[in-house]
Amino acid sequence: MQKHIAVEINQLMLEFSKKLNDSLLLLRDSGEQDDFEKYREDAGKLMTIMYLDIMKPIHLCYPDLESPGLS
Repeated sequence: MQKHIAVEINQLMLEFSKKLNDSLLLLRDSGEQDDFEKYREDAGKLMTIMYLDIMKPIHLCYPDLESPGLS
């Protein structure tokens, strides 16, 4: 993968992760605990896939793109 593409994809994955996290906080703050727990589980699966299957391979090729604390 060309670096400029890797940079764009990496940035998108970071944005998606933030949006997922924001959606978790929204649901958590709604007080609907049962819904929140299920949603948190599903969002966690998405974040794991995004990191292991998309971001980690990019970071192996371009270590400079990895955010501190992700390794």
